[in-house]
Amino acid sequence: MRTIGEWIRLNHRRYPTREAVVDGASRLTFGELAESAWGLGRGLRDAGIQAGDSVGVLAGNSVFNAEAFFAVAAAGGTYVAYNWRWAPAELAVGIKETGAKIILVEDRMVPNAEEALEILGRTEDELPRLVVQGAGVEAMRTGSGPLDDITTLDSPLCIIYTGGSTGTPKGVVISHRAAAANAFNEMYDCGVGSRREERGLIVTPLFHSAALLCWLVPHFIAGATSVIAEKFSDEIVVDLVGRERITNTFLIPNMMRRLMETGVFADPAIQTHLKAVHTGAGLLRMPDKQQFTDLLPGAGLYYRYGLTEAGPMVTRLRPEDMLDPAVDGSIGTEYLLAEAQLQNPSGELVAPGELGEICVRGPSLMTGYYGRPEATADAFRGGWLHTGDLAVQDDRGYYFFRDRLKEMIKTGGENVYSAEIEQTLYMHPAILEAVVMGVPDLKWDEEVRAVVVLRNGTNASSEDLSTFLRGHLAGYKIPKKIVFMGADQLPRSAAGKLVKSQLKSSLGWGA
Repeated sequence: MRTIGEWIRLNHRRYPTREAVVDGASRLTFGELAESAWGLGRGLRDAGIQAGDSVGVLAGNSVFNAEAFFAVAAAGGTYVAYNWRWAPAELAVGIKETGAKIILVEDRMVPNAEEALEILGRTEDELPRLVVQGAGVEAMRTGSGPLDDITTLDSPLCIIYTGGSTGTPKGVVISHRAAAANAFNEMYDCGVGSRREERGLIVTPLFHSAALLCWLVPHFIAGATSVIAEKFSDEIVVDLVGRERITNTFLIPNMMRRLMETGVFADPAIQTHLKAVHTGAGLLRMPDKQQFTDLLPGAGLYYRYGLTEAGPMVTRLRPEDMLDPAVDGSIGTEYLLAEAQLQNPSGELVAPGELGEICVRGPSLMTGYYGRPEATADAFRGGWLHTGDLAVQDDRGYYFFRDRLKEMIKTGGENVYSAEIEQTLYMHPAILEAVVMGVPDLKWDEEVRAVVVLRNGTNASSEDLSTFLRGHLAGYKIPKKIVFMGADQLPRSAAGKLVKSQLKSSLGWGA
């Protein structure tokens, strides 16, 4: 394994003229990216950044963000990915928590950063220095040629905040070793960036692990090209796939369904160039998989399960699994360098078919939560990372997600798993999206309720859906109430995951 600084040096020598990163306005080869990283990295060191120091980055999806990541790594600092969707007060908390000495800021985000510093200035004596994209960053660059690497494999590479879909966001520390291990997992098990000819499209935010650690880093290590979209839209996907000859991308399931609904996958450019679509962070059932295969028979479909704390990937389904009815609804089997098992509350291994918490170990795991030793100790117990996710495993080793431990519904003395009901709803041809939640109830402890989004041009009533569910599930699992909403009404995290707590609150169902 190598540190990111060592990979920068190696690929500068190997692929000096090959494109490394591309966005709508900029293109950098591996040689140019290395020179950029060394120049800015040297400036960061001259400004006082030492090994392990936090350097904040507040930027959207862009080549500038990628330059910042590699520059901080070259300097030996820790890249802190701030969520550009945060309000100034939230950003102020992140800045204070991570102790950033310098923040590299995209020009259009300066007002947000300045307001966050103003909030901090009321209580803090020393504030980080803002270095703004353009003249500010260029003035910081100094010298030329490689920087000496002051990091080790166990040095912190980055801090990525959890999505906050199940609580307060926490800063997850990922080492150089963990990032490399996850990259090798992606390349070996899912072919991400495994060939230098690969051109990967990044449409999810770089401040989350999927884009940064599962796309940018593997493509960089392999000498492949990352094309970075500012945001996700039908038009952007079609344009970039055609213009940049995109061969692979990652889409969360609701993005994938949207592209299938709007006919994007039938576009000639998509049909010609796109050879692999990877998905995760949501449910995917047979109707979706069959529709994708029918629309894009020349592309492989991959599904993955993971979490930021795991670095992030744990399990995957490959194209040969997708239409196998025996593993429909499965989150797959472990990646090469990930070891998983299901444990009961006493930490004992459960038998196949029994419910247990997914626990993980391996070289890609986080070092811990930044500045939160108690939370880190709670996450790592008995040598395993406890994910808080419940699953069962079949005799072939395939895992089937059931629910978040904290979101399991207790109704009338029975345990109900929202994922089971959601997966069943997805079997109905009219359902585009489904969300199931438990709502406090005096009689039942919790009442099962659902929110659904219908596919365009379809109709279904709550009675229709209840009747359908009764054909597949026990009576106590049938939602007492089904609410219909539009896809754009569902609250999502910046990573595209649905935030159930916000949805509950908006419906007056309690958080």
